[in-house]
Amino acid sequence: MRLLDRLYQYLEHQNISAYAFEHACDLSNGYLGKQKRGKGTMGSEVLLKIQACFPDLNIHWLLTGKGRMLRHAFPYSPEEDPELEIVQLLQERIVLLEKSLKDKNELIHLLKKKRPDKNRSALSI
Repeated sequence: MRLLDRLYQYLEHQNISAYAFEHACDLSNGYLGKQKRGKGTMGSEVLLKIQACFPDLNIHWLLTGKGRMLRHAFPYSPEEDPELEIVQLLQERIVLLEKSLKDKNELIHLLKKKRPDKNRSALSI
């Protein structure tokens, strides 16, 4: 199955006409028809427009046919969507960094409490 066939499958699933899709993505009228007749190629600029206009469409699925058509429709597993593994790793890293930042802020707060105030000690002399 070609990329364009998968795109038409998505449009049918979402009940979106080719015209409405072209209009939403700021593509010329008849763009999809031209692609279907094999008179052009879908470049990266068009794929970026599609991704921006239809964030629920899994671009990895659109390009390769692997994984699910819709993003976040069901819980993913890394085997079904390789991008998910990267997202999970980044989320874990964010949690660790946030914890580290919280620990450092607590340490700074404790050190400020223990350190005598220079202005107060100067006044008591």
